[in-house]
This record gives sequence, C-alpha cells and structure tokens, in this order.
Amino acid sequence: SYSSGMMARLGFSVAIHTQPDILLVDEVLAVGDLNFVIKCFRKIFEFQRNGGAMLLVSHNIYNIRANCTRALWIERGQMQMFGPVNEVCDAY
Repeated sequence: SYSSGMMARLGFSVAIHTQPDILLVDEVLAVGDLNFVIKCFRKIFEFQRNGGAMLLVSHNIYNIRANCTRALWIERGQMQMFGPVNEVCDAY
C-alpha cells in the first residue's frame, strides 16, 4: 500500500510519461513536498512547450495564472466566467 503522497507521485509519473494529448491535473499535486511539486511543474512546462494541452483544476490563483492562458470559473456547479486567465482570476 502507498501513502497519498506516493500515490500522487506514481500517478503523475505515469500520466506525464504516457505522452497524452490532454493532461488533466488536479490539486492532488498539493500533497507532495516542495521538490516533488517543482519537478511536476517542470515536466508540465516541458509538456506544454512540446504542444500538449493541460486542464488544471485548482483554487490556487497563482498556479492558474502561471500555467494557463484561459480560465473557467465554476461556482456551485455554475459557470461564472470563461476567458483570458488574468481577466477571470481578477474577477474571482
């Protein structure tokens, strides 16, 4: 059996190395230590540079601004706003 941190590491490693067309990233990366998180985001930047698309699910505005070009704000299951990342994050 694995700890939640080890499951996150294993899951991310498998997902990023399968070379998906679209990478779905949840806030599960928050369970790792700082070195793990840095390593993950380096791989994500590399993935995006190589033309991969990512869907990032997060409440962390910094991560959204740093990693996305467009954002979708959903509140209580309803779309509030969709558009350029800075506009949506500022409104949120």
